[in-house]
Amino acid sequence: MTAREAVDRALAVVDEWEPSVHAWAHLDRARACAEADAVDARANARARAHEPGALHGLVVGVKDIVDTADQPTEYGSPIYAGHQPRADAGVVAQLRAAGAVVLGKTVTSELAVYTPGPTANPHRVTHTPGGSSSGSAAAVATGMVDVALGTQTAGSVIRPASFCGVFGYKPTYGTVTTAGVKPVAPSLDTVGWFARDPALLDRVRVALTGRAPAAPRSIAPRLALVRVELRLDTVEHAARAAAEAGAIVTELLLPAAFDGLGDDHTAVMAYEAVRSLAWEWTTQRERLSPNLQRVLATGETTSADDYDAIVRRAASARTACDDLFAAGGFDVLLTAAAPGEAPEGLGSTGDPRFARLWTLLGLPTVSVPGLTGPSGLPIGVQLVGRRGADAELLACAAWLADVLPGAKRPRRR
Repeated sequence: MTAREAVDRALAVVDEWEPSVHAWAHLDRARACAEADAVDARANARARAHEPGALHGLVVGVKDIVDTADQPTEYGSPIYAGHQPRADAGVVAQLRAAGAVVLGKTVTSELAVYTPGPTANPHRVTHTPGGSSSGSAAAVATGMVDVALGTQTAGSVIRPASFCGVFGYKPTYGTVTTAGVKPVAPSLDTVGWFARDPALLDRVRVALTGRAPAAPRSIAPRLALVRVELRLDTVEHAARAAAEAGAIVTELLLPAAFDGLGDDHTAVMAYEAVRSLAWEWTTQRERLSPNLQRVLATGETTSADDYDAIVRRAASARTACDDLFAAGGFDVLLTAAAPGEAPEGLGSTGDPRFARLWTLLGLPTVSVPGLTGPSGLPIGVQLVGRRGADAELLACAAWLADVLPGAKRPRRR
């Protein structure tokens, strides 16, 4: 399939789904078609030189806090209505250089924090798709794009992936550039992405990091089951299915070094956010949502001593986590991605509590779809890998996806 054919097919899906899902903050059809034609022309020249583009024909959505030189980037905020960056963010430039076509900009929560945009969950439009990467998850779930960029500062990739029934991947912190991405909390902010196929997650990882592709697993993985305060049937189901397929599943109790760090994440996020968003906070405060004002006010009153103490505890926990993997002999952790199905209503993006700890520690994580909650909505489970072992994590995710019942595509009602 040529890039132009892929874009034409994607736009047909947009016509079907966008009126009810509202995944797009900006979409210029003529621009996307012209970009696809240019990609095809370059591909023909590369083919003659035997240099094919690694992502040729891949149709991509870009979360609207990631800069694009040819489309507005409004950060989900009226403060930035009509804002036009001068350059692509690093990840966008890399994707385009590899042959991908940017279809448009997907809806984000306000400044990638908590106040949602208009996007609905395509499986049930009265329910949230999650956030803050709401439009990206919904666009991938419906098939409007093959891959969509998101970002995660708390649970903004893992949670919407779980709610929308797609794969969502957050790489090891620092392995993917955030140049040209609106910062919220720089020690936490990580560019991630969504796909319906774990192989696509890995193809994009290779293109953005230059690292080797994941090798398919020839043997079942060793999983450490980390239970959360809510005993979720979906996680238990995933553990049983993995064990029945040959995986070694052992229960793991996290050491004391991890206690309270999930809650402490919110203090780190607020402390850094009020500094990253200092201009908005000091000059545009009345145009910020009450939710965001509360977060930034918390950051303003968080002491540097408290922040530094949490940072030190997190560093110790990272070392403890490295030791945990080495001593336990397991490949990945298996745990909850979200507290349950997508909540009803579009006024909130849901609870990110089960992603906060791993985001604070900078570990690679992936939400694996394939299970269904009690009301019939999709729900994923989360795999957590060792720092830097992203290829192994994605190989385990592909293996687990094959033994779960399977992700359901949303249906138009």
